[in-house]
Amino acid sequence: MNPTKKNESRAPEPIYAVCQNGVFNIPEQLVASLEAYSPRRIVYLRHDEDSVTISTTVLTDGRRRQLTNHYRVPMFRGVTRVAIIDLKESLRVMPVEWR
Repeated sequence: MNPTKKNESRAPEPIYAVCQNGVFNIPEQLVASLEAYSPRRIVYLRHDEDSVTISTTVLTDGRRRQLTNHYRVPMFRGVTRVAIIDLKESLRVMPVEWR
């Protein structure tokens, strides 16, 4: 493996956020990252079995909404902390700690 390209194969580091009653805030740097892919600030939100995907591209079974840093996800109601993984054109949000 070429030592100059060693970081390309690593998975992105998660960013952790507090979650209360299913409400969490995405850090501004991640909102800005998504906004670069969606200048009109439109994203698609899809609830999977154990995570939520927020994407700038159309998702099957995804709901269209305005890009903000504030999200409410009822299935995370008992969660106290979430991990947010930046996948360039989308974010994956997963529960980490529960009450």
